[in-house]
Amino acid sequence: MSHRVVRNADEQYSVWSTADALPPGWIAEGTTGTRDECLDHIERVWTDQTPARTRIRTWLTTAVAEASDGLLSPADVANAGCSFLAMGVSSLATVRLVDAIELRYDVTIDFTGGALQDLDSLTDAIATERLHRRP
Repeated sequence: MSHRVVRNADEQYSVWSTADALPPGWIAEGTTGTRDECLDHIERVWTDQTPARTRIRTWLTTAVAEASDGLLSPADVANAGCSFLAMGVSSLATVRLVDAIELRYDVTIDFTGGALQDLDSLTDAIATERLHRRP
């Protein structure tokens, strides 16, 4: 039976039969072979098992703080639990943040899709965009 390596937006890997449809939220990573070959590949490439959303969110807390010229600390951003607007993130800070995201993650942020609403929405948007663009 042939298998393939699959990955989700949190950059978690799994092995899935090529005979079965992929579950929602997972994409084929590109590697196929026996189950053991796929598991060997995963062992080589999945070196950081921290979910991608956790890494992205952590980076974003600092990026938002830096974009806001120090008016917010990373802890303020992480613990706010509200929209960027409610936190007082200005439009200039938002532009700086989008630039930093595009440089760091090579993704384009859609201003109209609600991705810039809050920290969690932005984290999800980046993780999802990266899932669909990465090989």
